[in-house]
Parts: sequence; structure tokens; C-alpha cells
Amino acid sequence: MDLESNMQSDRSKYFGSLMMFGFGVFAFYRWYQTQLLFFLLLVLRDFAAGYFFLKRTPAETKSNTTTSIISYISAAMPLFYFSSTEESRVLLLISNLLAIIGFLLVALATVELGTSIGISPAKRELVTSGIYKWVRHPMYSGYVLSEFGMTLVNPLNLVLFLISSALYYYRSWRERLILEADIYRDIGA
Repeated sequence: MDLESNMQSDRSKYFGSLMMFGFGVFAFYRWYQTQLLFFLLLVLRDFAAGYFFLKRTPAETKSNTTTSIISYISAAMPLFYFSSTEESRVLLLISNLLAIIGFLLVALATVELGTSIGISPAKRELVTSGIYKWVRHPMYSGYVLSEFGMTLVNPLNLVLFLISSALYYYRSWRERLILEADIYRDIGA
């Protein structure tokens, strides 16, 4: 890698880290407003991701600008879920349990990814150990699970959930394309 591309990758990791810390501050504000466990767990996700961004290794292959923008929008989507309108303790409990299980998957995936973490699909180090041995996209699965819980406490969140889920699917599809393109390039096919 030449000096200019190293500097570019350094800027992108600092940008990603700054974005995630900013998302964390906003998530804390949302938690303060709503007192929903979902937003408090989002704070932890964002600060942990911001830390790992600072340590991450540069990508060998990156996404195009459109995919990067879509990926950052996708990462921000959970911040915009509506507050609870549900008074049912049972639904609130189920929502909290889904948030805990979902963010546990996210935390395990984040730790397992370590310096390979990224928001926008890119080829870094392929991780196939830990939670990735059992679930192909544990981070996206965790987000979908926890965000589904938010639909239980406010039906208006269903629209955000569907958009968010579609964006996670898009990101996973783009990741697969990047990794497959590099596999074929590596074997000379």
C-alpha cells in the first residue's frame, strides 16, 4: 500500500469512529428521552464500535460511495425508532428481552470482528470463528431481533423496521459480492 492510500484509510477509520461516537451520544439522548433499554444498549454498541474503528486494519477492497452512504444510513436507523406507546408490561418485557438477546449477538460479533470491523462492506480479514462459526451475519441478525422488539412497543416502528431490515439485507448482499469477487480473483478464475 502506498502512503496516500494509507492516509486515506486512516481518515476513513477516524471518520467511522467519530460517526459511531456521535451515534452513541445521540443514542444516549434517546435513552434519556425514552428510558428504553434498547437505546441504552445502542449506546454501548456505538461506543464499542467507535473504539474498534480506531484499531481496525485497512480494507483490501472497499465498497463504492453509494453503498457506503447506504451503510451509514443503515447504522443510524435504530436511533430513530419511536418511543413506547405500549402500556403492557408483558410487551415491554418481551421488547427488552429481544433487545438484550439481539445486542448480545451484536456484542459477540463486534468482539469477534475486532480490528476487522466496518460499517460499509469491505474485504478485511474474513472471520469464521466464534459466533461467526454458527451465524453468517450475527451482527445484522442481532439488530433485526432487537429492532423487532421495538415494533412491539410502538406499531409505527414497523415501517422503520422493514426499511432497516431491507438495508441490512442489502449490506449483507454487498459483503458477499465483495468477498466472492476477491475469492475468484485470488484463485485466478
